[in-house]
Amino acid sequence: MGKSNIVASLDLGTSKTCCMVGQVTRSGDIDVLGYGISSAAGIKKGSVINIDLVVQSILKAVELAEQMSNAKIDHVAVGLSGGNISLLINRGVVAIPRNEREITPQDVERVLQAAKIMAIPYEREIIDVIPREFIVDGCDSIKDPVGMIGTRLEVSACIVVGLLTTLQNIARCVQKAGLSVESMILKPLAAAEMLLTEDEMDMGVILIDVGAGTTEISVFQEGCIIAYDMIPIGGDFISNDIAIGLRLPYTQAEEIKCKYACALPYLASDKSDIEVQSMGDSSPRKISQMDLTAIVEPRVQEILSYIVSSIQGFNLKTILPAGIVFTGGGLVHIKGFLEMSQQLLDQPVRLGTTDSYDNEQTFIVAFGLLNYILKHRAYVYGSVTKERPAFGFFERAKRILREYF
Repeated sequence: MGKSNIVASLDLGTSKTCCMVGQVTRSGDIDVLGYGISSAAGIKKGSVINIDLVVQSILKAVELAEQMSNAKIDHVAVGLSGGNISLLINRGVVAIPRNEREITPQDVERVLQAAKIMAIPYEREIIDVIPREFIVDGCDSIKDPVGMIGTRLEVSACIVVGLLTTLQNIARCVQKAGLSVESMILKPLAAAEMLLTEDEMDMGVILIDVGAGTTEISVFQEGCIIAYDMIPIGGDFISNDIAIGLRLPYTQAEEIKCKYACALPYLASDKSDIEVQSMGDSSPRKISQMDLTAIVEPRVQEILSYIVSSIQGFNLKTILPAGIVFTGGGLVHIKGFLEMSQQLLDQPVRLGTTDSYDNEQTFIVAFGLLNYILKHRAYVYGSVTKERPAFGFFERAKRILREYF
C-alpha cells in the first residue's frame, strides 16, 4: 500500500489528545497501525485558550503514533466540538443535462455545493454538508441517486457551521505542529460510526458523550444528525468536588473517582475501606464508598439535569425509539450512573460499546474519525471513484492565515 493510503486522525479533548494512524486495505477497511495519547491542556469548552500548550500536546501524541506505526504523518482529520457549532437545514437544486439525464457522482457533488449557497454571518463558516435525502423529479427519500434517470436533482442537507476564529485557531495549532488539516469533522459523527447501528440512526437515537470538561448531546434520525448541543460540564467537576470535599490533590481525587465513585446510595458500600491522605493531615484515614457517594451523587444529578434541559430545548417532534446511548470517560463508568440516567431521563439507556480496543472510550472518536473519512471522503460507485473535496472553510482559512500570520 502506498503512502496515499495512510490516514490519520486527531482527537483534541479537554484532558487528552489522541492521534491514530491507519491504512486503507484493499478490501476497503481500516487497518490501525498505531496511536499516541498525551495529556492535554489549552482547550476549554471545545475552543483553544493556549496555542502553545495545544501544540505541545499534539506533537507528543503524533510522535508516539509515528513511533508505533512506523509511518510519517503529514495530514490529519481533526475532530471538532464546541458551543459555537450550529446545524442548519438547506436545500440545493441542479438540472441534469437533457442529453445525458443519468445522474452521476459529479451531479451529486454539484447539488451538494448548491446546498452551501445560503446566508450566514460573516464570522461563521460552513464546515460540512451532510445530505439527508435526495429528490429526483419530485420523488423523495432517496439515499443514493447515482445511476437514476431524471432532469432535476434536489438535496435536503444538514449544514454544519462553526465560528471562523475557533476553526482558525484549531487549524493554526495543527499547522504549528507541522501537519496539515485534511478535514474537520464533528465529533459525534465520528462516534456514531463506532457506536450506533443503522437501525438506531434511522429510528431516532440520542448520543451523549460525557467528557472531562464538556458533555456533547447529538440527535440522529433518518440516518442523519438533526440536533447538537454542548454543555460546558463533565467528569472533571466530580473530581474537583472530591478534591475539595476530602482535601485531596486533584490527581488522587481523579484516581479515587475512577476506582470507587458511586452515584446511588443503595449501591454503595458502607465499609470504611478507602484510604485517603488529606492535605494537612499527618496520617491517612479511611472513608466508605457511602461517604464518597454523598459527594458524587449531587453533581451527577446536576449534570443529568442539564442534559434533560438540553434535550427539551431541541423541541423534538417525535419519540426516539432507540433511546439514549452514553459514551465518554467522564461519567459512564461510575457505578450507578446508568441506573440514575434511566430514572431521570425516562428513556431506554445503554452504554455505547464497540469491539475495537476492548471498548476503551479513549479511542472511540479517533478511530471513528478514520472510519468517517474512509466512508465519506470518496464516492465509489462501481468502478468510478471520485475524490470528494473537503467542504468548509479551508481555502478561506488558509488565505486569512497567510495574510495575518
